[in-house]
Amino acid sequence: MPSTETANVGKAVAARVGTNIREVRTRLGLTQAQLASPEFSISYISAIERGKIRPSLKALSILARRLDVPLTFLLEGSPAGAAEARAVGYSPADSGPDQRVEVDLLHAGILIQQQAYEEATQLLAPLQPERLTTDQAFRLYLLRGLIHLGAGEYQEAVVDLRAAVNQGEGMNEIEYSERARNYLGKAYFLLYNYTLALENHQRCLEIIEAGQIKDPIFALEVFSNLANDYFRLGELEKAVTFYHRALETLDEVYRDSRAFARRYMEISQQYRSAGKLAMARDYAMRSLAIYEMRDEQRLIGLTHQQLGKALEKQNDLAGAEQEYRRAIEIERGLSDEVAASLCHTSLAELLLKEGKRAEAEREAQEALTLARASQDPRTQGQALIALAQIRHQESDFSGADELFHQALDLLDRANAHELAASAYFRYANLLEQRGEVQRSLNAIKKAYEHQRQGKLGDLE
Repeated sequence: MPSTETANVGKAVAARVGTNIREVRTRLGLTQAQLASPEFSISYISAIERGKIRPSLKALSILARRLDVPLTFLLEGSPAGAAEARAVGYSPADSGPDQRVEVDLLHAGILIQQQAYEEATQLLAPLQPERLTTDQAFRLYLLRGLIHLGAGEYQEAVVDLRAAVNQGEGMNEIEYSERARNYLGKAYFLLYNYTLALENHQRCLEIIEAGQIKDPIFALEVFSNLANDYFRLGELEKAVTFYHRALETLDEVYRDSRAFARRYMEISQQYRSAGKLAMARDYAMRSLAIYEMRDEQRLIGLTHQQLGKALEKQNDLAGAEQEYRRAIEIERGLSDEVAASLCHTSLAELLLKEGKRAEAEREAQEALTLARASQDPRTQGQALIALAQIRHQESDFSGADELFHQALDLLDRANAHELAASAYFRYANLLEQRGEVQRSLNAIKKAYEHQRQGKLGDLE
């Protein structure tokens, strides 16, 4: 049977734990129901906060994780101390980051992008905010919040993301706090609390419009989130406005992605100069991602074009036309004049084969315009050949010859032997159709000469 002294100590501990839990909970803006679900009942949380019962260590560890404070703070610390530790991220590790922790945080971020939330959770589980640098603590809170968002645990996400916002504010890092706030608004949105979602996203908008965060992708996310908030609140005009702003931003990024990639690198260098290496790394990675996105999109566009050529050879002209148009849309979105010109040229030649001369003319002229803008002689030569074939089909033989000569001169001077050989063979076929046998033979000789030069070049 416990002594009176032991019982009194137990009551004192229960009272302190209850007071700490209540005060931290109210600081985070959580209700007892939000803190309780799904493991506990509201009456159980209420009894703990009133000091009527002392929770088990297992229950305390769950509550500490949900309140985002160390277990020791609930048992021994004061609520003010817990809030301070959470906001400032005091740690003996502030003398320098643990590189193993850096790797774990980086890996967890990649796993989250891959939607491997369980693996990311396991990787982050051993990390305790009070043992990390202030920067690492922020990233830990943010990553845990993103895991909860991805896993559909929205109340838990609110807890971690609020902690990330507080951490960013405690560090006086606007970009940290507002990025976390944007996700916090999304968590509230998913909890159907559209008013709180709007409040957080409006705060992010103020920072963007004040020029304190210049990342267009962040602006895109905020505009989209605001549009969704207003839509759910029934303010349709504002929703439409922000949907348009989001689309305009997205279009701008795709239209000149190289410029945006350079901008990210400039921001990265600014953070590096200021000694903020984590942010410098993040912006450098965003710059790389945009370049990689261009490469991936370009590859997709070229794949559509190549598929179109394969379908054309199988005489599936409708399928080929569809693939060429898809390729054009992608390449033009990337502002790649060379690739877009080649796709327009392929489409022009296909349309000519289908007997659609007017449409073929438009596509060929567009191909030539883009090719000249690129100042690439090979691309210009191919566009001119498409136009020459159109003139030939219109029986404008002198016009066709002039265009062929311009194209072949460009290809000759560019040492584009394979393209020149193909062009001479085409020209020879058209000359033969006219009955100009000698000129056709001369063109064939030129074609073989370019083939030979091309092979010699390969051997060298």
